[in-house]
Amino acid sequence: MNKILLILFLLLLNSCGYTSVYKNQKSQNFQINITGMEGDIEFNNLIKNELKLFSNNTSNNIYNIALNSNYQKIAVTKNSSGVTTNYNILAHVKINLSLNESNKNLVFKENINIKNNTNSFEQNNYEKNVKKNFASSIREKLILKIIELNDN
Repeated sequence: MNKILLILFLLLLNSCGYTSVYKNQKSQNFQINITGMEGDIEFNNLIKNELKLFSNNTSNNIYNIALNSNYQKIAVTKNSSGVTTNYNILAHVKINLSLNESNKNLVFKENINIKNNTNSFEQNNYEKNVKKNFASSIREKLILKIIELNDN
């Protein structure tokens, strides 16, 4: 019975027109070279690793990118004893994108409000996940911008 349901599910999924959002992004014909990085080293390395996933090293369309990032954790609210209860995490990335003779300056911003956790280990893990998500989001926005530039 389970096998029949699985086969039926696969047939329905195949014929419903489902396609992955990023299906065609990996096949894009461009290479990304990081020429410079300034600012938060850990955040820049996360972005760099994310961009490696979408870079086609055999392409003739070579984009040179210089990153300048700023990552901040700002106390928003404190309780009556002066302990911070809420933070705002901000990521601000300036990217100089160049292909041949054309240069484009792009700015991407991400922010989130988080509550302070009394367990510092869990708090640090959560903040690392937020940082990874910010890097992934900025990568997605940059790739979409590059695809848009390629289409023009």
